[in-house]
Amino acid sequence: MPDICELCGRDELGFVYAPERSTRGIGIHVCAHCGLVQSLPRADRAPRAAPAVSSGADWGNVRYGKGFRTKIAIDAVRRHIDGAFSLLDVGSNRGSFAKALLETAPEAEIVAVEPDERVAQSCAGMPRTELTVSRIEDAALETARFDVVHSCHTVEHLAHPAEVLRDHHRTLKTDGLLILDAPNIQLIGADDVVEEWFIDKHLYHFSERTLTRMVENAGFAIIERPDPADRENLFLVAKKADYAEVPAAADPGEVDRAYELISSYIAGRAHNIEALAAVAAELASLAPRGIAMWGAGRIFDSLVVHGGFDPKKLRVLIDTHLMAHVAERHGCALKGPEALAETKPGVVVVMSRGFADEIAAEARERAPGAEILRFTDLLGRARLRLAA
Repeated sequence: MPDICELCGRDELGFVYAPERSTRGIGIHVCAHCGLVQSLPRADRAPRAAPAVSSGADWGNVRYGKGFRTKIAIDAVRRHIDGAFSLLDVGSNRGSFAKALLETAPEAEIVAVEPDERVAQSCAGMPRTELTVSRIEDAALETARFDVVHSCHTVEHLAHPAEVLRDHHRTLKTDGLLILDAPNIQLIGADDVVEEWFIDKHLYHFSERTLTRMVENAGFAIIERPDPADRENLFLVAKKADYAEVPAAADPGEVDRAYELISSYIAGRAHNIEALAAVAAELASLAPRGIAMWGAGRIFDSLVVHGGFDPKKLRVLIDTHLMAHVAERHGCALKGPEALAETKPGVVVVMSRGFADEIAAEARERAPGAEILRFTDLLGRARLRLAA
């Protein structure tokens, strides 16, 4: 049986790229009809795996990223909903969104659906919250029960996201709201990408165009479109409208953009990986001053695996979020920010993009005498040296 595009239903998926270190052997494909980027083979009900903190496609199962998206979703709820309301939290994870919503909306009633029993119990016993430990595809939810469906970084994991979106439409009341958040494929166009963006756990890789088309095809009217300045996330709000299935028309412009973006990513990432050795060499020269590195995730892994950086040259490795899930990275114990005062580094290297400003500000407070260096600047200097 051929693999059919989830957006347009066509058998026109063309292979474009094989991601690095994929445990599933995935290939990235572009639909030649509508431009939706998707991974094959699809993994419906993939087996559980241990946390993998990696810069490759095998990254996953750490599951702390949703907590960073809580505020934007809460703000959207408060913009559109007053008084009592019922909400379906799809992929409730450790309950960060549900807990924050209960604090700000005392009349809200929540149904939290989470398939992973290892984290689902975070929502057990919360007031005005009904926990369902289940995949969203298997949850038996009543028709027209909810005022809001909230789905954060879940739709890209689903084998059949279009079907699930149509079911969200069914479970919403008239004029009910869908608050949807997903990774933005535009990030691969950034000039400092060193990690593999196409990970095993993500089956679909949405652009604003392909995600909004899928949402509209499921019977929703978009009332807040994704922020064009946010290259990492696609956050939208949609209202339930009349559902009438219409075949997705051809979109040659989106097809061309997908091929161009992926081609640029492959070349740009290869160039950046080549430059990592120079980044590692510059850091090694700074080691006598005492280096604190803040960020032990995917960029750090790329620096060690591809750049050959020796983690033993660090005085301390900090990661506020990862340390709750893993104790060490490449032989270095993970510490909290308070370790800066204890270790007194001469240099603090910020290994983050989205939170670089916040990390740099806190590092200045905790280590006022240290020089703050950002990975993006180090990589830029290394690329210039390669080009010289």
